[in-house]
Amino acid sequence: MTYVDSAAATRAERRLRSSALHTADGTAVRLPDAATSPADNRVNGFGVAALVIGVVSLIGAVIPIVNYATAVLGVLGVVLGIVGMSVKLRRKAMAITGSILSFIAIVLSVVLAVSYTAGFINMLNDIPAADQRSTDAAGEPGDADNPLAIGTPAVLGADTPEWEVTVDSVLVDSNVDDYATTAYGSEPSEGHRFIAITATVTYLDEGSALPSSDLQVTFVDRDGVEHATRFGNPQGPGTAFDDLDRLSTDDTATGSVVIEVPEDTMNGGLVRVALGTTAECYFGAH
Repeated sequence: MTYVDSAAATRAERRLRSSALHTADGTAVRLPDAATSPADNRVNGFGVAALVIGVVSLIGAVIPIVNYATAVLGVLGVVLGIVGMSVKLRRKAMAITGSILSFIAIVLSVVLAVSYTAGFINMLNDIPAADQRSTDAAGEPGDADNPLAIGTPAVLGADTPEWEVTVDSVLVDSNVDDYATTAYGSEPSEGHRFIAITATVTYLDEGSALPSSDLQVTFVDRDGVEHATRFGNPQGPGTAFDDLDRLSTDDTATGSVVIEVPEDTMNGGLVRVALGTTAECYFGAH
């Protein structure tokens, strides 16, 4: 039987450990504590916070008005990410990701905030003031939505004034036996009435022109349907517009046009005087 000297064994073990804890030059080496977990496995609180803030900032960056605040939040996320990356013995991945997301959120917030603000300002500039809206709603004098009153002169022309036109009166027949518009008492078709439009025109351009060739006098009922004189309509008061002679510069003449219009859409209609396709003017019929 072999006996082992326990004291000698203990001393040998100590010598072995002592030699293992020193380098060749005698410098002591500390062995890691087996009870301590690796440094990279420890949670990085700053990194987690940076990641959460980065995600929230990135979402808020695309939301109008909210993106004004997310830019500040993004800066906080970048700061926390940098702190998280500088902390020792902690995971760095979340801190790096959070910093990147926060930086992207800052850029998006600034770009989109400027874009939204510019669009909003442009929208406000495009909205006319109340007085301008009321003026635009009424239209220019002589437009269909802002007709001139009977007796008000209007000047028509393309590049230069060519004609001055004044609608003097709009007469409507009173009944089947008494037509204020006609000299012969012709009866209109069923559901219609005759109106006589008397207009005074003055030629303003050089040379001479025939009123009936340059100007067209029609009636637009309240449904927007335009009615013109037709062959066979009765004679109106005075000289027929189509029978007016050629006028020279500053010459004036007065003539009438008789038009048959639907009785149910006659009220609220307008007289339209057009100079070919270059100019037109509307007059209130009543």
